[in-house]
Order: sequence, then C-alpha cells, then structure tokens
Amino acid sequence: MIKLPPGIEIPERPIEIRYKGVLHGLLTRIKGLYDAIYERYGEDGLQLIREVSSTYGRQIAERTRGDDDPWQIRDVGLYLVMVFNNMRSEGEVTEFNDRRVAILVPHCPYPFDKVVICQAHTSMERALVQGLNPELDYIIEKSIPAGDPICLHVLNRRDAPVA
Repeated sequence: MIKLPPGIEIPERPIEIRYKGVLHGLLTRIKGLYDAIYERYGEDGLQLIREVSSTYGRQIAERTRGDDDPWQIRDVGLYLVMVFNNMRSEGEVTEFNDRRVAILVPHCPYPFDKVVICQAHTSMERALVQGLNPELDYIIEKSIPAGDPICLHVLNRRDAPVA
C-alpha cells in the first residue's frame, strides 16, 4: 500500500468490491489491447495473441502438474472452473462426467466482441488443458462473440463424441 502523509486517509473499500472493480478494469483493458493489436496487425496480431496465450497456459500447466501423471478429466474440469472463478466469471457446470465437462458462461468477463480474438485468447485454456492431460480437447461450442446467447466451454476426451 502507498503510505499517505499523517492525517490524510482514503476510505477503505471492502476487498471484494475493490477486487471486482480492479479486475473488470484490467479485463476491459486487455480487450482494448487485443482489439488494437488486431486492428493494427491483422492475422500477425492474432498469431501474437495466440503465442503469448498458449505459452502462458503451458507455463501454468507445467507449474501445476509438474512431472506427475496426466490429470483425469474431472480434475482438469475443476481446475478450469477455479481459473474461471478467479476471473470472477458467472455460470455453471452443465455436464461433469468422465468423458465431458461443460461450463456455461452467460457473460464474457472481457467482454470480447470478435470471435477471432476470443479464439486467440482462449489458446491459453487450450494449452492449459492439454498440458494437464494431452488426451483432452478444449472446445468452445457456443460463443457470445459468435452471436450465441452464452459461451459453452467444453472439455472432451479425444475418443468422446462431440455434442
């Protein structure tokens, strides 16, 4: 915290309110940066977003899993829910079994309005999921930026049929 001179105070806001406001601002700023990168650099900009996002997802998976065996789909699903909760995402798990985990999100926390930017950004989740278990796929079956009313993030075992 920044130390103020004696006698000067800033009223403390509850951590939950402070965290929510700061996070919303950061996510909105990220969206603005992505939009500017895409507007200026087109496909090269999207590739940059994909590379940075994928690298970050792999790094998280490496720190989290280490040299342990691949995680079961249910454990990966729970970890992904934790990631979404850290981003203050609202939603619900609509499927949770040994072949498929589906997470419904009614509002984009960023909020993305271009499908290509959403897809580039979610390279992080894809890399994270595959780093935790290379036999899993991460798919966005429904997407608000694509015009769907919700986003549906799905983990599938590779040998499981897609809905």
